[in-house]
Amino acid sequence: MKVLTVRVILFLFSMMALSTPLGAQTLEEIQSRGLLLCGVDEQHYGFAHLDAQGEWVGFEVDFCRALAVAIFNDPTAVTFVPLNAKNRFGALKGREIDVLIRSTSWTFSRDEGYGVDFTNIIYYDRLAILAHKSMKVARLDDVSKASLCVAAGTTTYETVRDYVYRTGKAIRVLVFNSREGLNNLFFSGQCDLYAGDYSGLSMILREVSPNPEDYVFLDTNLSKEPLGPVVREGDPQWFNLVRWMVYGMIEAEEQGITRKNVTAYRANPPRAVKYLLGVKAGFGAELGMRNGWMADVIREIGNYGEVFDRHLGKESALQMERGLNALWKDGGLLYALPVR
Repeated sequence: MKVLTVRVILFLFSMMALSTPLGAQTLEEIQSRGLLLCGVDEQHYGFAHLDAQGEWVGFEVDFCRALAVAIFNDPTAVTFVPLNAKNRFGALKGREIDVLIRSTSWTFSRDEGYGVDFTNIIYYDRLAILAHKSMKVARLDDVSKASLCVAAGTTTYETVRDYVYRTGKAIRVLVFNSREGLNNLFFSGQCDLYAGDYSGLSMILREVSPNPEDYVFLDTNLSKEPLGPVVREGDPQWFNLVRWMVYGMIEAEEQGITRKNVTAYRANPPRAVKYLLGVKAGFGAELGMRNGWMADVIREIGNYGEVFDRHLGKESALQMERGLNALWKDGGLLYALPVR
């Protein structure tokens, strides 16, 4: 009986070993390398782009830098890998990057079929259609015949393809890999319509179009696009670190903790933020981090609201409203799981 029991135990251990993903231990790989590899957009103004000094800046860039602070307490310990929509998942699964933070929509088919995991949502977006004002249409439903530009490998492509099939309209869908190629096609008049995330098209209209007044957003509500960080499947430690760092930045905004006051908060913390700031043990070792790692993130990068305002909102040239990306208590959808 004892021999049988031992055999059963050995069998169970062997099955556990076989089920342990080979891709685990991302955090250890990053620490050994001394750099985080973060996949970002090629050129998405406000979210990820190279500034005049050749430095990567933007809303999503700051989440990459926040991870570098979490791991190394150094916002510069990160290499940015520009990716287009078509090659982003291959780069992640091929271990060319450690995390993908590139305006990527969370869908069932991606989450369950691509060998990746979405950690949480950092931006609530929607599909939008930009049109030449000369078309004299206000709604997508008013369009019967047109050419439409869209990026390959995106949920937007899938949505507009389904729309054309379902309605039977004479809309010719033109697919291009790079954002620059899409911009050239549309603004040169080779496409009547341009489909993409509202945030992305808003930036393109402002920063790239020869004359923003010549174009109009059509009234449509084809799909919602929740954007968030993506990691490889099967590495719970890395998944949890990315997820709780995002929640920590949102929680910091809820609690009124900013870059300027985080040191004072940590010196005399209310009970609600002792875990968050590492004053009370429990939010460090469990994630493979030091105590106070989240306080370092807030000190170097800021809370969610500070990052939004700096690159997209009131402190930026874009002056975007928070909208759905406001905190839940302010009427938005942004909600952090409690850090306690």
